[in-house]
Amino acid sequence: MESERSEVDERLIARFNQELDADLKNLHKCSDLVKFYRSELEDLRDRITVTADDCIPSVKSMVETSRSKLQELESKEATVDEYEEKIVQRIETHRELMDEIGGSLERIRELQTVRDYLTLVQDIQHISQELEVSVNGKDDAKPVALYVALAGPNSILDRLRGIEAPQLKMYARNTAFHWHEALRAKYSTEFDALLKKIRWPNLNQSLEQFNPSKEHISKLVQLSEHLFLLKLPPGDQELLNVKLTPWIICPPYSAPVELFVKPFRLRFQFHFTGTKLTNRMDRPEWYLTQVLTWAKENHIFVGQHFQSPALRAGIADSSVRLEFVRGLVQLAVEKLIVDIEHIVRDEALFAHLIDEVLAFETELRNTLGYPNSLPSVIAVLLQPVYFLKWMAIEEKFTTDKMDAMLNTDSEDPFELLDPANLDELKIPKCADQFARLLDAIKERYCGLPQPGQQLQFLDLQLKLIDNFRRRLVQLYNDSAMAVNPTKIINAINYLTSVLREWGENVHYLHLHAALHGTDSQDISSVFDRTIEELDHWQRTLVQRIVTWVVYEITARSRPYRHDLWPSMAMHDVKESLTLSPTASEMFQTIINLLHDLDHELSSNVFTIVLRIVAGQLDEWLLTSMIMNTKFSTGGIQQFHYDMTRNLFPLFGQYALEPKLLFKRINDVCVLFTLPLGTAVLLRETLRGDTTDSEDITRALREVGMTIFNRSTALEVLDRRNDMPSTV
Repeated sequence: MESERSEVDERLIARFNQELDADLKNLHKCSDLVKFYRSELEDLRDRITVTADDCIPSVKSMVETSRSKLQELESKEATVDEYEEKIVQRIETHRELMDEIGGSLERIRELQTVRDYLTLVQDIQHISQELEVSVNGKDDAKPVALYVALAGPNSILDRLRGIEAPQLKMYARNTAFHWHEALRAKYSTEFDALLKKIRWPNLNQSLEQFNPSKEHISKLVQLSEHLFLLKLPPGDQELLNVKLTPWIICPPYSAPVELFVKPFRLRFQFHFTGTKLTNRMDRPEWYLTQVLTWAKENHIFVGQHFQSPALRAGIADSSVRLEFVRGLVQLAVEKLIVDIEHIVRDEALFAHLIDEVLAFETELRNTLGYPNSLPSVIAVLLQPVYFLKWMAIEEKFTTDKMDAMLNTDSEDPFELLDPANLDELKIPKCADQFARLLDAIKERYCGLPQPGQQLQFLDLQLKLIDNFRRRLVQLYNDSAMAVNPTKIINAINYLTSVLREWGENVHYLHLHAALHGTDSQDISSVFDRTIEELDHWQRTLVQRIVTWVVYEITARSRPYRHDLWPSMAMHDVKESLTLSPTASEMFQTIINLLHDLDHELSSNVFTIVLRIVAGQLDEWLLTSMIMNTKFSTGGIQQFHYDMTRNLFPLFGQYALEPKLLFKRINDVCVLFTLPLGTAVLLRETLRGDTTDSEDITRALREVGMTIFNRSTALEVLDRRNDMPSTV
């Protein structure tokens, strides 16, 4: 019920609640309120009565105006009713007329349709009659113009597109087909006769030798334009597609190109079919080379003279030159489709065929600019059943090739390329051969039309790289082979550098996009995972070499470590200092090992080995020698000379700043050679109660420390015998 209350009701309720309040004792006021409001209402009614003298003027004027408007509305309403009756009568009259003439209008429309239908029939018949008269006339252009009016752009067939008249459409199309065949036969005969006059085809001649007269060329160009204009009706041109296999469909080529190719087809069939000696399964290069030769000798002539008439005929999206080359290529495609069933049964024949087809495709694209989008011989090999066989042969061949590269029976596969002129990479022969093998695989498949096919070859490359890495691991672990690990490291290092460079190649970037999407940020190269595996194995071998080198050096260090360092006397200033006799064997080992590694390893790998060896020796000298003995002033003098005038220069032959390789020993030498007063003051500073790390760091840096912290510096200072003892 509350939802049915009006706004006035709500206001009255609120007013009564305000007057009566919430106290029930005030209910006796209700009768007083009723009397009050009744009196108010009666007074208000008297005041708005128009006849009353005390009526409000504005109310009186409003009421009188309303009465006047009401009378006007009543008058208008009467007028509208009159008009309504008239309009209803008119509508009824018109409805009767419409009923009477509706049938006549429908009949008129039918007659108009029949008239249009008959007009189209007459137009078709008229054009056909005109063609009948003009087809054998002297004006060659007129029949073509009539045919274009029948089946070309904005023609009768175009006008029929939106009309539901299947019989008429069929009649028009049949008429167009008839005249298409008749006119094409007429102009083709004339075109063919002219080709014979100019002694087409051009065989084994240059364009200068093949020089037809301008008159013949002009007539050929004119006839070719007529033939270009004689197109099948729209929607019917696909009927001429040639389906050689379920996967190879060749679109039709234009009549002039077909006539250009015709004599070549006859020669091709004569030489490369049947029992001719030139028709051999094991010599596909014979007919492939012949097709290339014909194309090279004639494509320029066709393009120069017959592209313009094609453009004038409205063929703007096709190259007549490439269409001619495609016509010649189709001869080879048809031939291979017939032969491949026999060839694929013999692995040697099939492998030879693959090589010849790939060479043909490369020459076709590089010399003649033949695009991947056009049908070609490679499409025959890319049919699923043959492509699987192709991939199997590629894997077998490349694996055998890789095995031969790593065969140690005949010669050393790790012999460096041009050892008399060693470069920084020091490339082993097997690594160079393997990189060339991978690049040869890329060259074989980079021209394939589909990314999916290229990715299968990429998988083969990655599989070969993994197998190559595993073979190197086997050679390293096989003691009977006795392969120097530095040679294996060089092979891995070179292969890694090649793969990093290839990863930025456009070809491999396209494959990366095809494999991971153009927006992928996961990896930057298709070789990233492979490079990571090679890097891991290279780091492992480098660490093993470093371990062996450090062991060889430290094994010869015992006399030097246990020299009389605490009691060694000061050297006579009149005599020059020399290397400690106890260090000669250790230092000679360092010289020999570094020289051999520099000679055997690639420069970038040697730099890594040198840095790691120096770092381990640096730490070993500190922990195993310096921290285990005391040094007299003479001992400090000799140790400083051994390090700064012998060890550092020795490594300085291979590094610009050897002190940076031996940061710990350099700091030791600095602390050992500090004047005694400075050394004591530094020790007091370091042993002080200060906890400010910046003060400690500043104190260490002021004396030349590069790596030592507070505690290590104190321990090294305590190795000096001349330092006063502390309580």
